[in-house]
Amino acid sequence: MKTKLLPFALSFMALTAYAQQKAGTFSITPKVGFTISEFTGNSISASLICSVTPPSSVSPEQYFYKRVGEDYFDHSHKVGLVIGAEGEYQITGMFGLSLGVFYAQEGANYKGEGFTSRDGIKVNVDNLKVNLDCITVPILANVYVWKGLALKTGIQPEFVVGKKAKGDVTIEYDIPSYNETTFEKPNVKSFSLSIPIGVSYEFKNVVADLRYSFGITNIRSEKHFFQNSHSGSAYNRVLSFTLGYKFQ
Repeated sequence: MKTKLLPFALSFMALTAYAQQKAGTFSITPKVGFTISEFTGNSISASLICSVTPPSSVSPEQYFYKRVGEDYFDHSHKVGLVIGAEGEYQITGMFGLSLGVFYAQEGANYKGEGFTSRDGIKVNVDNLKVNLDCITVPILANVYVWKGLALKTGIQPEFVVGKKAKGDVTIEYDIPSYNETTFEKPNVKSFSLSIPIGVSYEFKNVVADLRYSFGITNIRSEKHFFQNSHSGSAYNRVLSFTLGYKFQ
């Protein structure tokens, strides 16, 4: 039995040795790439529609069902830019800690076939876009498992430094229809937390990195009446891919 296990043990030791980085070293890796992002649910878009006030006595409550935040809009992914840098300290041959600072474009796109309220008021949404400019600060543990291959996870504070929304919302009621193409700022908090999970591969100092970050804090602001009268939370979901060059 020991004889049979010996080749496996030697292979594992060789693989581990090959996977290790040099302990006690520090590196900086500038990176650039793209993000594919969305929000869970539809409460962000619904709160935006609630901000549309036609020039009449019609209130948002009159043209929304109670479940509008969940049912009426299809959300699709938004593609954006990500650029920044990460510094990593190699604690042991296989384990390192990294801290990064990135500018990332995030948000979501929405469209829907519309709906008719109890009072016969029709609402239609076409290409509603929520655009966020974010500063993300990933704090990661990196485990080098094979050659230049690393698995990583940690926590990521995110700061929204710019936010805007645009699109077409048409509301039809007993007088000529009302169309809105500009909105107040989207109902999004300026700070959130995410957990990134990723994998990277390094070859001759070139690092390819793929990560998926899922939000763990509700990003929907509570400043709108919609928050109190309707249920629904929203969380970030971001897939990112970057290429970088490691300087040691």
